[in-house]
Parts: sequence; structure tokens; C-alpha cells
Amino acid sequence: MTIKQFKKKNGDTVYRQRVYLGTDSLTGKQVQVTITGRTAKEVSQKATKKLADFKMNGSTVLKIQQVNNYGDLVTLWLSSYKLTVKPQTYRHTEITIHKHLVPVFGTMKLDKISLPFVQYFANTIAASGLKEYKPIIALNKRILQYAVHLQLITRNPAENIIIPKAQKLEKEVKHLDNEQLKIFLDYLEQLPNTYKNNYNAVLYRFLLATGLRIGEAVALEWSDIDLEDGTISVTKTFNPVINELSTPKTRAGKRVISIDRKTMLMLRLYKVRQEQKFKEMISPYGQHVFSNGLAPYPFRNNLQRMLDDHLEKAGLPRFTFHAFRHTHASLLLNAGITYKELQHRLGHSKISMTLDVYSHLSKDKEKEAVTYYEKALGKL
Repeated sequence: MTIKQFKKKNGDTVYRQRVYLGTDSLTGKQVQVTITGRTAKEVSQKATKKLADFKMNGSTVLKIQQVNNYGDLVTLWLSSYKLTVKPQTYRHTEITIHKHLVPVFGTMKLDKISLPFVQYFANTIAASGLKEYKPIIALNKRILQYAVHLQLITRNPAENIIIPKAQKLEKEVKHLDNEQLKIFLDYLEQLPNTYKNNYNAVLYRFLLATGLRIGEAVALEWSDIDLEDGTISVTKTFNPVINELSTPKTRAGKRVISIDRKTMLMLRLYKVRQEQKFKEMISPYGQHVFSNGLAPYPFRNNLQRMLDDHLEKAGLPRFTFHAFRHTHASLLLNAGITYKELQHRLGHSKISMTLDVYSHLSKDKEKEAVTYYEKALGKL
């Protein structure tokens, strides 16, 4: 259409043109816009730019996020992924992407990401010794496949890479044997009776008695523990990565377990002492079983440092809090608990997981197999 001249009420002259941009690729409707300028030349320039912008935006007036590189693709993928998972899962994935993928691929244009480069990345991260390298490789493939779905690239460069195999080492479950356990418990008994020592000793004995994960333990509130019936309701876990509570990964993680009388008495005494301490501190976190009084949930690194210090003083090798869980399982297996019962107590979704991880811990029961064999032969 031609450029027309108009007079405004204040007497100024303006120029306008009705410009047909084309058919919207998303809506199928014809798109026309009115362009105004102080001169005919300005209107003509604006019209040319409007047409160019329309084509560059995919022949649509709807706003589409531009994907210029892998980093832009990640932003777009995460915005959709966020709607499909729990907040803690999203946060963990986001951290993984920005820690392992964005530093390598972030500024690369999608059409420049080749299969050899993706293979090089996979080989490098596998050789780094990172245990969880396979999920990272799979996550990268998933993000790049999203680019294929968006028709940003024609083929996924991660589609046909060879997944490297990590050096297969014999899986060793760290736990305290009977001698080490006795040394550790005797050491706890001789500690000065300070509140800090009592807090640590209660936490360690509690983990040994319940087999809870450290995140499940620190998430507990007193309302989760029935000190009359001797039961603990496990419904949540504290995630230090996102610094907040989250639900267990599986339904089996939500469970009610029993505790022995000695542990019940220990918790009662500890609760009274905690109430006195928090009253002195004017702490608002008295409902949290393992709060330090300054925050509802203790920092995992601080807890590990204190455990390391106690282990060194006790003359024992270093281990993490998960060793208490393994030790609990070992004690119960050797005492005769069935794997099905242990599965429930530990919150495993499948009994195969319990068998894979703990079957070789029942050393005493394995030795009894010889006795059963001898008795069987004797009856022949």
C-alpha cells in the first residue's frame, strides 16, 4: 500500500502505511500492521525492518524464544521440564546441567555440536572418576533430542555415541564390623557429658538403631516419633542441595518402623535435655529432633566434620553416615531378619535392591550354612 500523509490535531504532519507481512505460520491468519513515521522515508525503513523481523521470527507475530546456542536450548528445555517433575528433582537436574553440561556446550551453536565432540565429552566425564557419569550423558542426549523436536537441528549428535564403561571395581559396602562397633560405642560412653557430645552420641546411636538415611533422620520432628508405642513415621527427607525438605523418591520410602526400648529411653532423656537447652537459647526450633538450635536442620558438612573428629579420637578409619545404615542392616541380617522385612525397614522400593546391596553382609548367617549342611548329612 502507498504511504499516506496525515495532519494531526496539533498541526504536525505524519506519514502512515498499511503493510501486509504475510500469513502467520502458527495461526494461518493474514498479518497486517500500520506503520507511522515523521517522514515517508522513515515509514519505508520501518516497513522493511518489520518484514525482516517477521521472517526472522519464523513468519509469526507470536513471540518465540530465540535459540542461538546450547545455553539457550537448556533454558527452553528447563522451562518445560519444570512442569513435569517435583521441585527437588528439577533443582537437582538444573544444578547438574549447569555444573557439567553448560561449561562444555553452553556457548556452542547447535549445528556445530558434532558426534565426535559429544563422544569426546562422554569419554572425558567417564574417565574423570565421577560415579554418576551415565545419567549426565543421558541428560545431554535428552536435551539435544529436544532440539530435534523443535526442528532446530535435523539429527541428534548424541544419538549414536558409545557409552564408555567405567572400570568395574568390586562394590564394597562400608560398615562397622563387631569389633569396630564395640570400640565406637565404648568411646561414646566415655565422652564428657556435654550437650554437644550428647547430641552427637544420640544421633549416632539413633542411626545405628533405625537404619535411617541421614537426610531422613535430620528431617524428623518430635511429632513423627511415638515414644509410647516405640514407632517412627518416616515421611520426608532433608535435601542439602536445595536446602529444603522433600518427599522420599518412592512410595516405599514412606514407612513406619519400630525402635527398641533402650533407644526409646535415650530419646526421652535427650528430648528433656534439648528442651532445657533450647529454652536457654530461646530457640524456636524445638519441634525438630536434631536441630542444633540455630537452624531447623544442621549442615551436613558440619555433622561429617564432627563424626570425622570422633572417629579419629576413637582410632577408627573414616566413614560417612551411610555406614551406620549398612551396619544396622548387617546386625539385623545376622540376627535373623528376613530380606523382605529389611526391605521395608530401609525403605527400598524393590527387594532386589536390598539383596544386591546387603546380601554379602550376613557373614554369621553364611557360616551357619555349613552347620545346616552337616546336620542334613547326619540325618541321612
